[in-house]
Amino acid sequence: MMMNRYDLKQRLTWLVKLRWGGILGVLVVTHVVRELAVMSFSLIPVYAILGAAALCNFVYSWRLKASNENLERLALAQITIDQLILAFAVYFSGGCDSPFIYFFIFHVVISGIILPWQYAFAFAGSAVLLPAVVLWLKHIGTLPHYGIFKNEPMLFVDTEVIASYGIAFVSTVLLTAYFVTYLSKRLHERNEEMLRLYTLSERLRSSIRLDEVITIIEDELRGVVGASSSFYMAINKERRVLSLTIDGQERHIPLIDKNSFTDALLRGVPAIVDRRLVSSDYELNVLDLLKTKRCMVFPVMAASIQPCYEYFHCSDTQCGAHKKNAEGKCWQLSETHCKGIILANYIDKLALCVSCELFTPIGLFILNLPQEYLPLTDANMDASMRLLDTAGLAVSNALLYEKTMQLSKTDGLTGLKNHREFKESLRSEVLRSKRFKRSVGLLLIDIDHFKNYNDANGHPQGDILLKKVAELIKDNFKDTDIVARYGGEEFAVLLLESVDKEQAVAVAERLKGMVDWYKFPKEQTQPNGKLTVSIGVSCFPDDGTTPEEILQAADEALYRAKKEGRNRVVAAAPPA
Repeated sequence: MMMNRYDLKQRLTWLVKLRWGGILGVLVVTHVVRELAVMSFSLIPVYAILGAAALCNFVYSWRLKASNENLERLALAQITIDQLILAFAVYFSGGCDSPFIYFFIFHVVISGIILPWQYAFAFAGSAVLLPAVVLWLKHIGTLPHYGIFKNEPMLFVDTEVIASYGIAFVSTVLLTAYFVTYLSKRLHERNEEMLRLYTLSERLRSSIRLDEVITIIEDELRGVVGASSSFYMAINKERRVLSLTIDGQERHIPLIDKNSFTDALLRGVPAIVDRRLVSSDYELNVLDLLKTKRCMVFPVMAASIQPCYEYFHCSDTQCGAHKKNAEGKCWQLSETHCKGIILANYIDKLALCVSCELFTPIGLFILNLPQEYLPLTDANMDASMRLLDTAGLAVSNALLYEKTMQLSKTDGLTGLKNHREFKESLRSEVLRSKRFKRSVGLLLIDIDHFKNYNDANGHPQGDILLKKVAELIKDNFKDTDIVARYGGEEFAVLLLESVDKEQAVAVAERLKGMVDWYKFPKEQTQPNGKLTVSIGVSCFPDDGTTPEEILQAADEALYRAKKEGRNRVVAAAPPA
């Protein structure tokens, strides 16, 4: 664990100021004790030690101002020299009785705050070793027996007293090193988490697109957990499944299935999926797709102000069982739901909950864990979930943005592309066809006597008819073709796979036949008792070289089809 350069420099500056205070305090206390206690001892060693400490402090202050200084190395040098000075202070001030011996503990605390934990234990060892070596050399006569107190004893002769002093000092130093490194590590982790959350929120603020938001969150999650790769599994509310796509391969997990993925989603808790402990084939399919033996699953929840049963004001008989759970999630286990239908089956209950606007689960982040990775700590779990709490709102906004963009491009009644989006698609396809020298077919389809149908059956029934016709048209064309509601009772189809006019006319004839064959509701109110369509056909580049010319040619062909009696296909006449 190592802090950034700015924080380390701030703490080293604080250490220099603290050292100045210590030097001044020792100087004052020494003189006060000498005068008040009427003790006769030499001040020369005191001045020498404090002078050496002051000189070192001047050097540290000067080196801290250098922009290219290695601050970690400077911190190591400061604490090492401080401990050497303290060793001489212990030598001159009474050996085992010296009050300076406990200043070593202070430097162990400093090293634990400033440096990685290994250095704290290294300085704890030197705090034990240096005084022991100095006192031993003094005891055996290598260092002269000199101290500031004239009546200072040679050394404790009693082995029990020496042992008790040593054990107390050693245990104090080691415990101090342990606790200060533990607390410093936790504080560093919390600071890193806060910085990570701040960075995440800043990055998410700059993007509203779902794919970009997902990528940002995956990057942060991999950093927290240490995963080799990550994937997003989205919930499909219409099909009530979790969907995952990797390299063109898809896997779907029904929410009705009981497994680690659905359980993590519905309960809102993280989970580890291990191949050796899976209970569902769906889990195996996902692990095979990920090419891993174990993965970490984190649910993403949308922002929720209050539980759904409070929003719907359900009574105790309707969903009392779920009012008691801490999360207030009625979909948990789907024993009941916020609509109050208790006797419905599990599938119906879950379907109603998933379709509810207050259903907060959005999807899952799956992190691929290395096989040798140790079990995740609670700290990693908690940090990841707090990160996802921040990210949940961003994912919700991105989904809402995508839904809004989709609504702006589609017709609200039929679900097909709207007029504006169709015009954009036509322009793009004509440009692409010019570049690759391909042909494009265009069909304009009009429901015959639609006003008569509306007048006879009412506008709601007319909307139903429009949706039926839209479904029939969409089902009879390829996914690569573009189907749109052009306006009112008119539809448009772009045939993109290099069709010529003859092929486009054949496709239009087949569609007209399908409409003639299909039994539409209340079609007997139409002339001849049958619903029919008229279709105008044009083709690029035969009928024009611009989108406007192609569209006008198809429109004129449609007009001729209606003028010639309806229920027919007419191809555009080549331009003169």
